Amino acid sequence: MPQLDTSTFSSQLFWLVVCFLALYVILSYIALPKISRIFETREETIEEKINTASTYRERAEDLLANYEKTLAEAKDQAHQHYKNIANATTSQITNRQKDFIHKLNERLNLAEQDLYRARLEVSKEIKSEAAEVASTLLTKLTGQTYTPQELLKKKGKV
Repeated sequence: MPQLDTSTFSSQLFWLVVCFLALYVILSYIALPKISRIFETREETIEEKINTASTYRERAEDLLANYEKTLAEAKDQAHQHYKNIANATTSQITNRQKDFIHKLNERLNLAEQDLYRARLEVSKEIKSEAAEVASTLLTKLTGQTYTPQELLKKKGKV
């Protein structure tokens, strides 16, 4: 085997050193700088995107805070508006109820007055009507005719 021949060790060692030095020079001056630049560029890009993302997250948090604040204000405003409308409606209903009760009381008073007048008229007429009915009954029962005035006079004597 030629690689185990001791006479070729020196040339083999020479070419080994030359190849490793060439490989070292190529890697250290050509390949590794390109790879390190790629890593640096990649790291810068990632860092830039992380910074951009954190900026967007902060903006989103600010927008969310503003949204929640606006929503809370709108809820408070709507609740206040609801209270105002409810109070106004309640006062209108109360006023209408008072007006309605007042009108009902007026109608009741008018109806009571009409009823009282009607009672007075009926009480005046009831005596004459009762006398006429009694006259008619007595005429039919006894056969004698009595006028309602005669019956009223006789009633006063009894």
